Amino acid sequence: MTLWVDIDDLLFHLLHHSRPSGIQRVVFEICAALRELRGHEIQFVRRGADSADPRGFRTVDWSSIEALFRQIMEGHSAQNGSSRSAGSFPVTPPIEKVASQDVLSTFLQAESWALKELVTVPRALGHFALDLGRAKMQERQQEKPSAQYDEGTKLADAAQPGDVFLTLGAPWHHANYVQSIRWMRDELRMSFGMLMHDLVPVRHPEWCDRGIIITFKAWHSAILPLADMIFANSDATARDVQSYLAEQDVGTHVTVQTVPLGTGFGLADAPMAPEPIVQEPYVLFVSTIEARKNHALLFRVWRRMLEEMSAENVPTLVFAGREGWLVSDLMQQLENAEWLDGKIRFIQNPTDAELRRLYADCSFTIFPSFFEGWGLPVTESLSMGRPCLASGTTSIPEAGGQLSRYFNPDNINEAYTLIRKTIEDTEGLKAWTEQVRSEFKPVPWTESAKAILKFIS
Repeated sequence: MTLWVDIDDLLFHLLHHSRPSGIQRVVFEICAALRELRGHEIQFVRRGADSADPRGFRTVDWSSIEALFRQIMEGHSAQNGSSRSAGSFPVTPPIEKVASQDVLSTFLQAESWALKELVTVPRALGHFALDLGRAKMQERQQEKPSAQYDEGTKLADAAQPGDVFLTLGAPWHHANYVQSIRWMRDELRMSFGMLMHDLVPVRHPEWCDRGIIITFKAWHSAILPLADMIFANSDATARDVQSYLAEQDVGTHVTVQTVPLGTGFGLADAPMAPEPIVQEPYVLFVSTIEARKNHALLFRVWRRMLEEMSAENVPTLVFAGREGWLVSDLMQQLENAEWLDGKIRFIQNPTDAELRRLYADCSFTIFPSFFEGWGLPVTESLSMGRPCLASGTTSIPEAGGQLSRYFNPDNINEAYTLIRKTIEDTEGLKAWTEQVRSEFKPVPWTESAKAILKFIS
């Protein structure tokens, strides 16, 4: 049996953004772990040049995927060598508006199939990317025979009955995905498995962009009934998906299986920024700024602390991430309040080196999100030896275990009391930090891969 993993969503995301999101990094880490455990029994596919063809999947060499991913991550670090903070924070423009020279050069240095992707999705990078891609393609065609641009073997020619097709990411942008899966199941006689990350657009549409809600619901309504196996990134997500299947009366024959997620993305092995990014004592919140993550709660908590405590006893609150959707009012409020005279800072799009430095220098971290499929920043904080105060909802207690402390994200008084107590009890925080450093046990990504392989076999 061969396990065929769809990495088209990973490539699609890399073409549209200068840095992979959490889901894409999870996909990459699980793929790498699967390959490590089973070698060539694990194969990877992407869509062909004609993305409208539901049968157009072709093989991709894993070494090319890995090289491309590493180049983009390294290029991002080189391009963004200094941190950005609020007060003077210009929001980084999206890649579809400004073609990043770094991202373009990464693709142009990668394997020929990646260059093909660059040319076939010109809207992702603008006309400048298209012209540059065409010029580079012409140069290479003059240097190498056309056979070098073969897209790979067709899945239809390589797959065997009994093989498994696995979707780990979020390929919702492909409206014809259901046609692809029906073809694989009915004609190629393959089984289909998928990993669910959360049901936020279904359970709490108020926290999502309208387009995401419509796309998510339509895609999952069509795909879930075809799944022979469904995986989830936490017990909470597994229960949520199982309930959703029953509510929709689809896929009720399937028992959703939990896959333990690995700890972070190798941040502990990344180089550390040599100089402190924030000079004064601070509390760190790593997340995209969006309504679901509940940054507004911390804004209110910090404002109240500054009203009731002397300013020198209130640590700075650092937001590390990027600006997302549904937060224009919050961002305006922070501007109007002058970021509480600098007591709240926004470090935009930190590199891995900067992020490691931010973890190393903070007093503790905080994660007040209303709803998560897992809660990667919580385990990442613990893996970096930093205690985390977190929301006690959904999957977050699974991520933090006994080493984190929890509060109700809807209760500002409860959050305020716990945060202030942690700040003022310096000896208690020191003991808690030592406990985290001595007791936290990281989970390797091979555990994620093993759980998938065990259920499939």
